[in-house]
Amino acid sequence: MNRRAGRREFVGGVAKLAVAAGLAPDAVQAAGRKWLGAAERRRLRAAVDTIIPAEERMPSASAVGGVAYLEGMATRDAAFRALLMEGLGALDTRSRQKGGRAFADSAAAQQAECLAHLEKADAPAGFVPALRDAVYEAYYSNPAVWKLIGYRFRSGPRRTASLEPFDPQKVARVRRMGRLYRETT
Repeated sequence: MNRRAGRREFVGGVAKLAVAAGLAPDAVQAAGRKWLGAAERRRLRAAVDTIIPAEERMPSASAVGGVAYLEGMATRDAAFRALLMEGLGALDTRSRQKGGRAFADSAAAQQAECLAHLEKADAPAGFVPALRDAVYEAYYSNPAVWKLIGYRFRSGPRRTASLEPFDPQKVARVRRMGRLYRETT
């Protein structure tokens, strides 16, 4: 089966390969991000901030780029995008049934109730765990959050940077708690 590709097939194949490899012009890549409309983006922002709201000195998940992070994930992963769209629609439907308002316009308590309801019902299947995990990943992989929680990324000229000296006072409370597990055979 040694068939020669025509010019159109060749150019089309190269274009698909460039998009898949992330080498396409910005305009082509940006076109892939237009799947999320303004209403869905507001809904996503509300869901992200329900999972990690702003509290004291800690910013909300959307304030550190959580929405953009999830949009980027969904742009690259069609299955995640479909699950996200279905789940955001289910959140809005639940919110309208429960309180007569769109999810993004509801009070924080109702937003939390809607997410808890979808998690308990597991409808759509796997939506809330996937959303939660992606939000945590977006939040806790952000260097701005690292600074706020006191995490120091270990780096240095050696392959592995040296560890801090062990401080037993940091684990004393946990040691006093006793076993929190059950032995198995």
